[in-house]
Amino acid sequence: MEFFKQYLKIISYSLLGLVFAFASFYLLANLYHYLEIRKDFSYDKNNPPIVTDIDASLATIQGNINKFNPNTYSGSIPTNKMQSIKQNIESCLISINNDEYKHIKTVNKLSILDVYKLREAYENEVYNKCIVTNLNWLTELNDVNSTYLSNNKDLTQYYFDTLKSLTSYLKKDLINNSSYYYNTSIVSTSIKDNTKDGYYDVMDAYTKATNFVLYLSNWYRMEVGA
Repeated sequence: MEFFKQYLKIISYSLLGLVFAFASFYLLANLYHYLEIRKDFSYDKNNPPIVTDIDASLATIQGNINKFNPNTYSGSIPTNKMQSIKQNIESCLISINNDEYKHIKTVNKLSILDVYKLREAYENEVYNKCIVTNLNWLTELNDVNSTYLSNNKDLTQYYFDTLKSLTSYLKKDLINNSSYYYNTSIVSTSIKDNTKDGYYDVMDAYTKATNFVLYLSNWYRMEVGA
C-alpha cells in the first residue's frame, strides 16, 4: 500500500510540474507577444498631410451643413427631411472623428495594435454607424427627389460598395503579423513595415469615407441655396 501512495505522489508532482511548466510558457509567450506587437514605427501625421486633409474636410462638412436655416429654407425637400439629413451628417462627423482617430493625432509612434484598433474603429464607427446607419436615406432618392443625387446614383452605389471592402483583408493581415515566432532584426523590420503599410491603408479608407460625406455635404449646401 505504501508503494502505491508513493507512486501516486510521484504522478501528482509530475502533473503539477507539467501544469506549472505550461503556465510559465504561456505567460512568457504572451509577454513576448506583447513586446513583439509593440514594435512601433515613427511617423509624422502631417507628412504626407493625411490627417490634416481629413480634418480640413471635416471642417468643410460642418460648415456646409451649418448653412441650413429652417426659418429661411425654401427648397423642394421638406424642412424636417433636411433637418434629419443634417443630423445624419453630423453623426458621421462624430463617427469619423472617433477616439482611435483622435489618438493617432496625439502620438508620433504607432504600433501594430494602434493600427488594428484604428481599423476596428473604421469598421464599427465609420462604416457601420456612418455609412450604413446614418446615410441609409440615400436609398430613398425618390423621397429626397434630388436631381444631383439621382444623376450620380451609380457613383453613390460605388462608394457604398468600395467603403465596405476597403479594410476587410487588413484585419487578418495585422493579426498574422503579430503571431508568435522568434524575433530577429528581419522580423522587427517586417512588423514595422506592415504596421506602416497598414496605417496608410486604413487612413486611405478614412479619407475615402470623409470624401464621400464631403460630397454629400456639398449637395446639401446647394440644396439650402448657400
